[in-house]
Amino acid sequence: MLFNSLEFLFIFLPIVFAVYFLLSKTKLIKFSNLWLLIASLYFYAYYKIEYLPLIIISILFNYTMGYFIQKDFSQRIKKLLLIFAVVGNLSLLCYYKYFNFVLETINSFNFTHFDTMKILLPLGISFFTFQQISYITDTYKGEAKQTNIIDYSLFVSFFPQLIAGPICMYKELIPQFQDIAKKVITRENIYRGIFLITIGLFKKVILADNFTNFIQDVMHFEAMTEFYTSWAFSFSIALQGYFDFSGYCDMALGIGALFNIELPINFDSPYKSKDISDYWRRWHITMGRFLKYHVYIPMGGSRRGELRTYWNLFFVFLITGIWHGANWPCILYGTINGIFVSINKLWKKTNIQINDKLAIFITFITMVFIAPLVMIKHVHQYFLSVKSMLAINTSFIPATIDNFNFVFSNPQLKLNIILFIASFIIVFCFKNSNELAPKYAESKNIFLTLVLAIVFIISALSITKGSEFIYFNF
Repeated sequence: MLFNSLEFLFIFLPIVFAVYFLLSKTKLIKFSNLWLLIASLYFYAYYKIEYLPLIIISILFNYTMGYFIQKDFSQRIKKLLLIFAVVGNLSLLCYYKYFNFVLETINSFNFTHFDTMKILLPLGISFFTFQQISYITDTYKGEAKQTNIIDYSLFVSFFPQLIAGPICMYKELIPQFQDIAKKVITRENIYRGIFLITIGLFKKVILADNFTNFIQDVMHFEAMTEFYTSWAFSFSIALQGYFDFSGYCDMALGIGALFNIELPINFDSPYKSKDISDYWRRWHITMGRFLKYHVYIPMGGSRRGELRTYWNLFFVFLITGIWHGANWPCILYGTINGIFVSINKLWKKTNIQINDKLAIFITFITMVFIAPLVMIKHVHQYFLSVKSMLAINTSFIPATIDNFNFVFSNPQLKLNIILFIASFIIVFCFKNSNELAPKYAESKNIFLTLVLAIVFIISALSITKGSEFIYFNF
């Protein structure tokens, strides 16, 4: 089930909300978390029921491992249990996400030929796997306590954050599920939740989805050989990814707020970043946190000398690229980001100051240049696009006005220039949803509520066939 679908917005969510607070107002309050758990598992199974047993087995495995890690065993036994649990989780993830890619890579050397398998990537497997690794490591460090199976299962499968994050820690969710005070309808959270859901839906349906056809047509026709088309292609991918993931994050936080559950902020205006390191602190914040605490710091972080620090940074971003997709463009994406972040760290040592607006522009253009790597399937397509953007073997001076208007008038590659302009204004001139939502909730402004209602209606009417959020593929 998709957040941007009519059945979710007008059937599933209202029913889950109504029953949850109805149970909370009666002597059946102890069943409210069970109801949320059942609803979350139904939400997951609605997409593809074949993978419901997978997430249930994963939950039971990690709950059991957490139980034994907290037993009165020696530190050595606990560490072995931790290693076994982490390896078990990663093995499951690697099988579903990378097994075929490894076979295809081996086959490409022509030494042998392995038949690939029809393995479909289970929805949200990266996210619920990483969340449970976080729980296991917190349990090992004594920062997470054993809870009942229902609350733990809800911690993993809570539907607003199950499919694409945020990746939550034990202390961020389970205490909230157990807090009786949060099981009462809170008007301010309702206002905030509706605001975030509406803005998130608008970003997804009206903005992100309207870039899709142009991007797909350019890739299908490999039309990134013309200067203006290649630039429009890269900008479109950068803006589509921005609004798609930002929209999901808004809706996740908004849905959580309806149930009085505060999810961690996962997206904070990354295109306003002044350098690439700042960009990655603002984009998918909880993923960055997970990699910091479970990859970067265990590797030594910045504690083992300067060269080791740069290697650790590079390796983290290589992992980031591999996580984005089992293909060479995504690996190149991680490699380039690792190099750029390392260069940025070196640059800061010079203490040379750059004008803030220029720094934001440079960072944004850098991300536009590398954005296509997370969408295309073949590296040669990326280099074709970059060559065109740099006017190599193509002219940046249009022969005729028709050439200049190509990306906006060609029936196969049509893009609305108004969409571009509106997107840039929203990205760079407006405060983000996390800044605006509390102000709206406090103001209870009738005019703003009317505007919000109109935006929601327009967005809902624009839903035809709900398209997946891009991060569902990661």
